[in-house]
Amino acid sequence: MTDTGEPLYVAISLDIDPDANAAVKGQYDALSSPVRHGKISTDACKKGLQKIFELLDIYTIESTLFYEARTAQILGAEGINLPKLSERHEVACHSLKHEDFLGKISGMPMEEGIVEEIIKEAKGILEKIFARNIRGFRAPYTRVNHTVIKALEHAGFQYDSSETVSLGATWAGKPFSLNTFGSNLLELALPSFLDRKGKKMSSYLWTIFEDKRSSHEYIDAVLWARELAKGGLFLFAIHPWHLYVNSQGSPFRKEQVNKNLKNFEYILSQIKQMQGVQVIRQDTYLENWLKLNKSVKETKQ
Repeated sequence: MTDTGEPLYVAISLDIDPDANAAVKGQYDALSSPVRHGKISTDACKKGLQKIFELLDIYTIESTLFYEARTAQILGAEGINLPKLSERHEVACHSLKHEDFLGKISGMPMEEGIVEEIIKEAKGILEKIFARNIRGFRAPYTRVNHTVIKALEHAGFQYDSSETVSLGATWAGKPFSLNTFGSNLLELALPSFLDRKGKKMSSYLWTIFEDKRSSHEYIDAVLWARELAKGGLFLFAIHPWHLYVNSQGSPFRKEQVNKNLKNFEYILSQIKQMQGVQVIRQDTYLENWLKLNKSVKETKQ
């Protein structure tokens, strides 16, 4: 992948976890909102995931699926054939039970041994369910530190996709090593960018479903990135449950659900037909990038 004549690569990534999940003070694992009920629900996640799979099939888009291991187990126990539904897509890891690794909300930063045990267990569960090697990781709440990155290295992950970096003069969507954490683990970062009013945006789509942004603003961001980050990777991220419930766990009305589905489908349809844009899985992009960089190094030698 070289910049000259290269498209902008766009990936659709899903964080597949419990409905409206939130960190809880005094415990590591997330619960569904309202957390005072002490429960998790995956009903909206299941509906949203199945609908997203249908739309991805319609537009022949391959995505990257960051499964929380607990959620994958629950959906499988309910008779959802996740290996079959996920066979065209990359399967990656989104922790065991959406742990608050850094203790930002729980007030309980996790010790190195516990983090390593949880990440290793989550990876093992997903590899058993899907019968494939798990190479990518996205942290709950997209929060990582040296301990988490070290655990990912020890567990054999190839890349992390938790950091958010501003697209601009210093970063154009390419993978980079996590040197700030003393690691050679590669990062496929989520982009942030400015809207037409100069206000910062991220590529998570939840703001559309909460009526805080329009789908057109995200397409504008892709058009802007297409000129700025040729050969780079622009990541979209979505929680399947957010099509059906809000972040407080309250169900959307039918009209809002239809609107959410229409907005998500609009984004898929636009990026699929956009000139100078290629939709790709994260692992496929990284594999191609590594091959190119290896050949460039060999040529220089």
